Amino acid sequence: MERIEGSGASQLVQLIRAIGYNSDVSIELATVTSAPPELKIKVDHMNVELEKDDLIVAESLTKHKRTINLKSSGGTKISASSPPLPAPPTGLKVGVTMVQMPPGPHDHPLSFTSLDLSDADQTVEEAELEFVDELKKDDRVLVAGIQQGQFYIILDRAVMY
Repeated sequence: MERIEGSGASQLVQLIRAIGYNSDVSIELATVTSAPPELKIKVDHMNVELEKDDLIVAESLTKHKRTINLKSSGGTKISASSPPLPAPPTGLKVGVTMVQMPPGPHDHPLSFTSLDLSDADQTVEEAELEFVDELKKDDRVLVAGIQQGQFYIILDRAVMY
C-alpha cells in the first residue's frame, strides 16, 4: 500500500476506500427449511437450499451444555411444577430444621411441600445448564456468506417487531 497523505480526515477517508469494503462477506436473511440434525436453510433471493455441509452454526443455536456458578442474594423461591405437590394442611407452615438423628437405620426420608428461603443467600457452584432451544423449521436467521458464498455462518435468529 502506498503512503497516504493529507489531513487526518483525508487519510481516514483514503484508508476506508482502500480497505474498508469487504466483498468476501455478505450478511443475509434466511429461513430454516429443515431442523437439525438434517439442517437446511434457504437464503432470501437464492433459489437453492443450503445443506448442513455448507453451514457453520453458532453454538447458541444448538443443543449444548454449559457449566455455571449461580449466586442469589437476599432471597430465593423454589417451587415444583411436575408433578404438582399436594397442598399442606391448613395453617401448617413447612420449614426445615436440622436434627441430629440417633444412630441406626432411618427409613423415613425428609419430605416437604415448599421451601421458603426468602432471607437466604444461595450459591450453586459448578452446576450444569443445558440449552435445548435449537433451530426449528421456519425460524428466520441471520447468515453471513463467506468465501464468496461457499460457506454460510448462521449467526443468530432474526426477530422483527
